[in-house]
Amino acid sequence: MTHVDDNAHLALRPFIKAHYHFQFLSTGFELGIFALLGRSPGLTAQEIAQHTGLNHQPTRILLLGCTATGLLRKEGDGYHNTPLSEPLSGAPDQAPASYLPWERQGIYRAIGWFGEALKQDTNVGLLREMPGTAPTLYGRLAENPDLEDLFHTMMSSVSTLVAGDITQKLDLSAYRSLLDVGGGAAINATNLAGRWPDLSVTIGDLPSVAESARKKVAETGLESRVHTVELDAFQDEFPAGHDAVLFAHFLEIWSADRVRALLAKAARALPTGGGVFVVTPFQNDEETGPLRAAYLSAYFHTIASGEGMVYTCSEYEGWFREVGLEPTDRLMLGPDTVVVCGRKL
Repeated sequence: MTHVDDNAHLALRPFIKAHYHFQFLSTGFELGIFALLGRSPGLTAQEIAQHTGLNHQPTRILLLGCTATGLLRKEGDGYHNTPLSEPLSGAPDQAPASYLPWERQGIYRAIGWFGEALKQDTNVGLLREMPGTAPTLYGRLAENPDLEDLFHTMMSSVSTLVAGDITQKLDLSAYRSLLDVGGGAAINATNLAGRWPDLSVTIGDLPSVAESARKKVAETGLESRVHTVELDAFQDEFPAGHDAVLFAHFLEIWSADRVRALLAKAARALPTGGGVFVVTPFQNDEETGPLRAAYLSAYFHTIASGEGMVYTCSEYEGWFREVGLEPTDRLMLGPDTVVVCGRKL
C-alpha cells in the first residue's frame, strides 16, 4: 500500500482547506471583530460574544479559527489583532477591507464553477450564481443594485491604490487632451488632471456610469478640465480631438480580438505621435505568474465576461504593432500592475 508523504500532505493543506481560511476571515470581518479589537484590544471571548451577539461556543469556534490562521493572537484570556488583520480594523470602504464583502457575495460561490467555465469556455459562474439576464457581470450588476454598490466600492479602492503611482510615474507633460476609456470612477481622470495643469481629460463610459462620473468630478472642482462623454467602447468610434488614450483596468476583461479592436479604435482616433497607455494587472512574459494574474484570469473567465484574462506585456506590444502603434515603455506600478505605453506611428 502506498502512503502519502506527510510533508506533501502538509504542503497541500493550504490549498485543500482554503475555503475554511476565507470563512474565518470573512466572518470575523462581517461580525466586526477586527474593528472591535482595533478599538478595544485584549477583549475576552465572553466580551467578544456580547458585542457580536454570538453564543459562547460559536464564539470559541470563530476565535479558534482566527487564532489558528494568524488573524488574531491570544494573550492570557484576551484577544488582539495581528499585523495580518490590523488593516481590516479601519474604514470598510478602503482596501483591503473593501475587498471582503465583494469576494464573499460576488465571487465566492460563483468561482466554484471554474472547472465548468473552462469546459464550456464561458462565464458559467455568473450565469449560475448571479440573478439577471445580462451576459456579463457589468450588465448583471445593473440588475442587482446592492451588489453593484459593493463592486464599485471595491473597484474605487483598487483604483485609489494605484492612482498615486500612475500620477507619479506616467509622464503626460507632452499631451494636452486625454481620453479615459471606461474611466467611470473618475479617480485616474481627476488625479491626472490635478498632476498636469495643462491637461484636459475626457471620461468615456456608458450613460449611467458617465452620469455618476460627472457627480464625482463636480466634487473635485475640476469640471473645467475633466469632462464626461457617453461612450459604448464596442459600438462607438472613439471621439476625435484627443492626443492620448488611457485604458485603465479595462482591456484585460475582454478577448484578444476585442482588445485588438479597441486598440485599433484608439489608433484611428489619435494623431501621429499620439499616446496610448494600458494600465493592467501584470503577467510576466514567461506566463508563470504572479499570483494576482492567475486569480484575475480565473475571475474574468468564470464570472466577469467569459472571455478575458490577464495578458502579457509582449501580447499587448504585438497588438500595438498590428494596429499602427509603436511600443515605447513598460512602467511597473507596485509588484503586480503595469502600464504598457505606446505611440501612434
